[in-house]
Amino acid sequence: MELIKLKLYLCKMITQVNLQNMLEERMKCKPKRWLVTLIRWILIEDWLNEHMANIGDKQGVDFMQGVVDELDIKVQVVGEENLPKAGTPYMFVCNHPLGGVDVVSVASVVGKHYPEGLKIPANDFLMLLTGIKDMLIPVNKIGGQSRSLSEKINQAYASDTQLMFFPAGKVSREKNGVIADEEWKKNFVAKSIEYKRNIVPIRIDAKNSRFFYIVAKLRAKLGIKFNIEMALLVRELRKQMHKTIKITIGKPFISHIFQCKWFTSINPSSYFCLYFL
Repeated sequence: MELIKLKLYLCKMITQVNLQNMLEERMKCKPKRWLVTLIRWILIEDWLNEHMANIGDKQGVDFMQGVVDELDIKVQVVGEENLPKAGTPYMFVCNHPLGGVDVVSVASVVGKHYPEGLKIPANDFLMLLTGIKDMLIPVNKIGGQSRSLSEKINQAYASDTQLMFFPAGKVSREKNGVIADEEWKKNFVAKSIEYKRNIVPIRIDAKNSRFFYIVAKLRAKLGIKFNIEMALLVRELRKQMHKTIKITIGKPFISHIFQCKWFTSINPSSYFCLYFL
C-alpha cells in the first residue's frame, strides 16, 4: 500500500504543471503575485493538475490516449484504413479547429500505427504537458523563432519519423458564420516536395465555444495584437469533456501535385476543403 501511495505521489510531482515557473522562464524575472494568481485562474491550473495526476507518468502516444480517456472524449474515426503502412515517412496535414485537444485526439489515433515515432511542430505552451515533450517541436507563438527551431524541423523532415502539421498555425476562427482555418502557410508544401514526403490529409470536425469566437472577433475589432483568446484554450479543453470529435482520414497523395499550375494559384487550405467535399 505504501509503495502504491509513493508511486502516485511521484506521478503527481512529475506531471505537475507549474505556471509560476513558466512565467519566470518567459519573463526572465519573478512575476508579480497578482499576475501569477490571474494566470492560474485563467488557465485553471488546479483542474489541469488534477487530471494530469490521474493520467500519471504515461509518455508519447500513451499519454495522448490517456488525455482522451481522462476527459471522456469520444473520437470517431472515418477512413482509418487509408493510413499508409509504417516504414515510409509521410506528412499528416490537419485543420486546427480546437487548439490542443484536436492535436491530442488525432495523434492518439495516428501515432499508434507508427512505431518509428511521430513529431508535431506545436505551440510551445503544450510543453507544459510533460508526457508529450518528446513528440513536440516547440514553436514560440509570441516571440520570434530561433535558428535552432529551423534546424530541428529540417532534421525531423530528413528523418524516418512521421510528421504531423497544422499549417494554419493557429486555431480556426469564425467568419461570416463559418468556422474555418485561415489561409495555410505554404512552407510545408515546399518541404514535403524537397524531402519527398507524400501527404495524408486529415479533417477534424469540432468547434470551440461561442464565447471563444466572440472574444476573437472583439479583439480583432479593437485592434489588440495580443492573442487573448489563446489564453482561453485550457478552458476550451475543459468544455470538450464528454464530447465527440470526428476525424476523417483521406487517402495519401503525392506532394508534387502542388507544383501543377492550377494548384500553385490557390492556397493549400482551399484544396484541402475541396478534397473533403
